[in-house]
Amino acid sequence: MDSATTNTDLWTYDLENESAKRLTFDPAIDSTPLWSPDATKLMFTSDRAQKFNLYVKNADGSQEEQLIPQDGPDRYPTDWSRDGKYLIYQRGTDLWYVTFPGLTATLFLKATSAPNVARFSPDSRWISYASNESGRWEIYVTSFPAAHGKWQVSNAGGEQPKWRSDGRELFYLAPDGKIMAVPVTTGANFDAGSPVALFQANPREMVATSERFAYDVSKDGQRFLINTQLKSALTPMSVVMDWTASLNK
Repeated sequence: MDSATTNTDLWTYDLENESAKRLTFDPAIDSTPLWSPDATKLMFTSDRAQKFNLYVKNADGSQEEQLIPQDGPDRYPTDWSRDGKYLIYQRGTDLWYVTFPGLTATLFLKATSAPNVARFSPDSRWISYASNESGRWEIYVTSFPAAHGKWQVSNAGGEQPKWRSDGRELFYLAPDGKIMAVPVTTGANFDAGSPVALFQANPREMVATSERFAYDVSKDGQRFLINTQLKSALTPMSVVMDWTASLNK
């Protein structure tokens, strides 16, 4: 990120070779990248056209960005289905999805509130999302590709839902900073148990519109990576006044 121009670009990092590669070069804000399931493409949002639009690019940088055209409010991608067929994104206060390979945009959920961070279940038959329609953020689940029925999963506030890779558990962040887990059943029908607090996470506060998650979870649901702001220990400092006077004694 260039702090002088507010320009941000996308980079990838090769863990094996310990090398970074820059993927975007436009003097605009390129953010919120999502890997395709086969790791060959990246979807991201950019304000290079005076509003945030969706772009797709080969992950190896071999192709120019391809704009997914659509008029209206800013758009932010939130998840790519595991089968690679759909990408769901937020457009204003509504949820839309793009179908691959034709890149057709379809309205999924029209809301009076602000649905956020929608996520596909592993079998792509369900969508979890956060909404403040009740006056506070809670986690809900509905069917996909047609939004039939709605189940509230959290019971005392929640944001940032994530599925376990086998679809049998749904995690989210509670208002007090705890990571919560809910046992769920997916398939032809959906059912959810009671939320259980796993541990206190204390993630750092997210300040940018492009920030969506402060944590991630391993496929088996046993390990969590949390973006946390560490408090540095303060070292006492003594100030000696008029110290030059002592030099003459």
